[in-house]
Amino acid sequence: MMRAVLGGAVAFALALGGATAASADDTLAADPGSISGAVTRDDDGSAVAGVTVTASGAGGAWATAVTDDNGAYTLGSLAADSYIVTFIPEGSDLKREYWENTFDYAAATAVVVGATAVSGVDAALAAGASITGTVTREDDGAPLENVGVQALDERNEIVGATQTDAAGDYSLGGLPAGTYRIRFGTDAPDLLSEFWNDAYSFGAATPVTLTEQQALEGIDASLSEPAYVSGTITRSDDGTPVDGFVNLDGVDVQFDSDFIHTQSDGSYRTAVPPGTYRVLFRTFTPGLILEYWKDAGLWDNATLLTVAAGEEASGISAALDRSSQISGTVTVDSDKERTVVVEAWSDGVQVDNITANTGAYSFVLPKGSYILQATATFADGTPPVTQFYKGGATAEEATSIPLSPGDDVPGIDFALTVDAEPDPDPEPEAAITLASGSVEAGNDIAVSGTGFSPGERYAFELRSDPIALGTLTADASGVLKGSFRIPARVPAGAHTLVALSGTTVVATVALQVTAAGDVGGAGSGSLGAGGTGGALANTGSDAPVAAAMAALVLLLAGLTLVRRRRVMS
Repeated sequence: MMRAVLGGAVAFALALGGATAASADDTLAADPGSISGAVTRDDDGSAVAGVTVTASGAGGAWATAVTDDNGAYTLGSLAADSYIVTFIPEGSDLKREYWENTFDYAAATAVVVGATAVSGVDAALAAGASITGTVTREDDGAPLENVGVQALDERNEIVGATQTDAAGDYSLGGLPAGTYRIRFGTDAPDLLSEFWNDAYSFGAATPVTLTEQQALEGIDASLSEPAYVSGTITRSDDGTPVDGFVNLDGVDVQFDSDFIHTQSDGSYRTAVPPGTYRVLFRTFTPGLILEYWKDAGLWDNATLLTVAAGEEASGISAALDRSSQISGTVTVDSDKERTVVVEAWSDGVQVDNITANTGAYSFVLPKGSYILQATATFADGTPPVTQFYKGGATAEEATSIPLSPGDDVPGIDFALTVDAEPDPDPEPEAAITLASGSVEAGNDIAVSGTGFSPGERYAFELRSDPIALGTLTADASGVLKGSFRIPARVPAGAHTLVALSGTTVVATVALQVTAAGDVGGAGSGSLGAGGTGGALANTGSDAPVAAAMAALVLLLAGLTLVRRRRVMS
């Protein structure tokens, strides 16, 4: 910024004839210090007359002088201080320079002035690049005189400036190699300032790149007629004028719009490029809220305004409401380092957000209906905790808060609960695996399992009608193995094998049972009771029942035979 003020801004002011530099600050008239030197051309050593030399003191003092025909200058009556000396060869092909031999203000060497004169502060100025062109009116092509032409660097600072002559022509020389945006500024009320080419903002301007001592021609401009927007800002409660500001934000045109200050009666009028705009009204008057045209509190709800060249859109006005307020507290049931944010939403749009790490928050909002959401985010990676008012997990479950102008709604509080931390070494879940997903009734099925409690004995049942199959004991790793015989009486179909600890089901697995082919058969491939786990499993087999029935039949047959023999005898 200092570079622009002390370098480019001075050059621009002098080039336009809009400022007359004093030979020294009047308050320093009694001070004996001075700086003197000579200015020459770097290429041939000839003296350069008419160079403006300025001295800017660290304490705020400022002085200027102009070199004479011999290139000499003296900056007199300087207070004791450190000064940055600038050489500005306006209207020539030479580049501006800071002492000592630098184009960068930050690299300048300060000249220390005491009670005596400092001499030998000389400069040999090098030729720079140049830009030339013509500025005319767009509507009739007439040349425009006294249009200011500025070369702005990448930091939007003025590096060089001049103005057009009666023919609309200009020549802007003494530019260091670099990239520039060229601005054409006019005070004419019926014309718009612009950047090359046909742009209305620094960001939209086409850059011009210059090499050392390049002479670039044809950087022309045709200034066009603006559109106009006018209206008033008043209070909605009593209609009195408001000391406020208006800003037009281009939708389809990039335009560097300053805030336009209203007059004492609340009115304003401004020139803008033709296009479509959002219009913002605001004030620094306490208790009043900003507003977008027409009567909208939010950017997304603004009514767009379109204006054409030469057209005036009048009545673009606002009646500002009193601001409304929502406040409350946020508590979190954790001492962990965190960031707490409260958000205000309206019609699905986030209107505002506030960091509430101290626990308290307060929103100043326009009239409307709002949903509030509080979120705590933790530094250690704990999952964030969020809540809508009142206690809703989603926006659809939230309680909305209506606001009218001037409302003050306190007590909108949140209590955020952090979920219990997960067990860092959770117990594995018990699971059963079968050797086959189906088995014929009357045959054995091999069973294995993992995730069981080591050393614990588990009972196994076949369901839906519970049939006890036996028990298995888990080893030290929580693994169990064995086999069970599926009773021949089990109906064919889908069943579930369950493992129980007491009466609690620990694990289940689906089992398809097919119809028995032979009730008494053990079935091919039978593993037999006891399985492979080394522990004998109690099975639900029908074999003992069948053997008992057979013995009983034989006994009855024997008794009958004995009886017959006795009768016959």
